[in-house]
Amino acid sequence: MSRNGIRFAAAGLLALGSLTGFAGAAQAEPVDHVRIELLELTCHRQSEGDHDEAYIKITDANGNQVKVWPGSAKYQTMGTGYLRPLGDANGNDALVLGKQQARTLTLWDSDSTSSDDKLGATLVTGSEANGEVQYRSLEGSGGVYTIAYRVIDI
Repeated sequence: MSRNGIRFAAAGLLALGSLTGFAGAAQAEPVDHVRIELLELTCHRQSEGDHDEAYIKITDANGNQVKVWPGSAKYQTMGTGYLRPLGDANGNDALVLGKQQARTLTLWDSDSTSSDDKLGATLVTGSEANGEVQYRSLEGSGGVYTIAYRVIDI
């Protein structure tokens, strides 16, 4: 075999070994993901008049605010004593995160004549993944709400 042939064969074996090592490293560290499953929103005191026009946003992986509830409507009417299911939000990809990540859920009141009012926010972490229902109080602009959710492995 010529000297160039030996060099070529040796380089090929080194490259193959490097690729195998790289692929092995990528497989050795899987990323565990979880999903935030929104359950229900309860209004204990609306922030204005006879009702609020509520909607929920979440920060996505890029730090952008993404509306997740209500699904197709601009907002959902909420008044003191109202309880609304949040299930139509659960197909949104922004609710998926890594176990070492966190997302902020923010409740807003839609206003047509001024900027929307923040009714409260809560931080949800991927490390909460145990399937148990969590309850968080959201308070802002005079409104008092409770959001129920759970974090599940996927």
